Amino acid sequence: MKKFRAYRAFYLCSSGAGLALLFMLTVSLASDGVTAQAFEVVDEPASYAERLVAAADMLRLVLTLDNLFIILYSAAFVLLAGIVRKRGNALIVYVSLAALLLTAYLDFAENFSLFGMLAAAQAGTGPGAEEIQSRMIWSAIKFHSSYLGLFLLAFVLPRSTLLEKLLRLSLWLVLPIVGVLVYTYPFGALMLWLRYGLMALGLFLLAWNFYVRARRRDFA
Repeated sequence: MKKFRAYRAFYLCSSGAGLALLFMLTVSLASDGVTAQAFEVVDEPASYAERLVAAADMLRLVLTLDNLFIILYSAAFVLLAGIVRKRGNALIVYVSLAALLLTAYLDFAENFSLFGMLAAAQAGTGPGAEEIQSRMIWSAIKFHSSYLGLFLLAFVLPRSTLLEKLLRLSLWLVLPIVGVLVYTYPFGALMLWLRYGLMALGLFLLAWNFYVRARRRDFA
């Protein structure tokens, strides 16, 4: 059945994205907090370059896992858009998907920008202050684009079970509030890790909800 295959492909991609994110966070925790996020802040160029070079090996591993994460979550949201799209909600689905694919594009751009800045730092030629500031701005836009996409997505997700209702509520209230506060009122590592935890939990909840529906052949 075509719908069953679509559901299965979605929950496999969504759970795969969640696992990739967890692996990435595990590597970060095991390496004294090396993340792409650590290089999405304004810093004095010499200090920024020094931090890049010092974290080079672990940063490459984190960005490798992040690229796999991007591929999996992009595929998951494309598949999900096809599953939830109906005649009356097409505009919401398309705008949501556009925001999430913009997030993926900016995510890829960020990672390869960091690879480029790492190469420049190792060669002793950069990065410059403007490039560092630009990286911070585009990274913030990336995350806020994802909040918009997920906020809209919540309007078209199923809402029959308690877990489905909780997921929708978290995408409307919890994730956007936590995510915005990460940038507007920085509370240190706590809010940052809370945001990542919410992202991983959301991906696993999405996968589980549609896995249950596929098992029940509930394709409404």
